[in-house]
Amino acid sequence: MLRFNQQKTEGRSAHSGVTIPLSPALLKLIGKPALHTSEKIFNITCYRTTAITRLQKWVKTAGINKTITWHCARHSFAVNVLGAGANIKTVASLMGHSSIKMTEKYLHVVDQQKQDAINSLGDLDYDCEAVSV
Repeated sequence: MLRFNQQKTEGRSAHSGVTIPLSPALLKLIGKPALHTSEKIFNITCYRTTAITRLQKWVKTAGINKTITWHCARHSFAVNVLGAGANIKTVASLMGHSSIKMTEKYLHVVDQQKQDAINSLGDLDYDCEAVSV
C-alpha cells in the first residue's frame, strides 16, 4: 500500500490521507515494501517547490523531454484507470476526491476515446437500401 498525505484547501479536510494498493508490476519496480510503515518510498517534503523539483528531476532522468507536473500525473492516472473500465467511485476514492463530481471531469476524455474508437472504423461503404432491418 502507498499512502499519500495531502494538503488541500477544500474538499474532505485540510489534511487528508489516501491509501492506494500497489500492483505486482509496481512492486517489482520499486522493490519490497518497507518493514516499518513509517518508512517512505519517496521522501518528498510537503513544500510545493521541493515536490516539483523532485518530479522534474525524475522526468529528466527518465529521458522524458516534455513538461510533466503533478497535475499531469493525476490526470493521466484518472483517465487511464477510467478508460480501463474502473468504477468511478473507486477512482474518486483512489484520487482522494470527497465526491465523484471532481472525478467526473475526467470522463470527457474517456468519452472522446470511445468516439475515436468508433471513428477508426472509417466510412462504411454499403448500400443502405439493400439492407433491411
